[in-house]
Amino acid sequence: MGGTLWVESVKAVPNLIVALITLILGWLVGNQLTARLDERKKRRELDLLALGVFYEIYGEFFAVWKMWSNAPKSLHEDDDFRRTLLDRSAETEGKLESMLVRLASERKLSDRDCTLLGCFRQAVQSLRESMREKTGLRSRVTWQGQQLVAISWYGSDAPPYLAFKALAAFAADLLSRSSDLDTKAETAYSSLRKITSSRLERTWLEEASKLLALEV
Repeated sequence: MGGTLWVESVKAVPNLIVALITLILGWLVGNQLTARLDERKKRRELDLLALGVFYEIYGEFFAVWKMWSNAPKSLHEDDDFRRTLLDRSAETEGKLESMLVRLASERKLSDRDCTLLGCFRQAVQSLRESMREKTGLRSRVTWQGQQLVAISWYGSDAPPYLAFKALAAFAADLLSRSSDLDTKAETAYSSLRKITSSRLERTWLEEASKLLALEV
């Protein structure tokens, strides 16, 4: 009887080994899946936070614009008032720059994406530049074959205003998507360089109108 029990025990060893290996593999795979899901969840939470920051930037831009445009003309010459708004505008641009770095480093951006983000960046800068020149919000750009013109943002059909709205919608949509886990440093550098290119300083309105098929 003892011999029979020994034989049966030996026969059971392979099955025990297989069961043990299966348990270990299941535990490892389960842990990996859990870790990956947790990472995606955290990244998604960060994506939503970034989208919230973008909305704050958008709101701050309009707040400063309205304060500047609705102020009596005499305040446009007041250094303290203008400096306060210039500081707020610069702070808004700083938040935007930080967000652009994040977008470049965490997403695989096409040339079109980079150009449109660069156009949005230039549009936002128009406010600070206008306040520095003590004028209403306008953009100094090349437009419809003209070398350099100053186009006002006032009016719902004003080309810069329409383009800014469309660019904001594009940026918000881009931020609402899930970020990529494997964006490489060299790719991020290339994207950021395109976004911050000075070539868009005077051409952003035409570029945005063309790429977004705006009727302006």
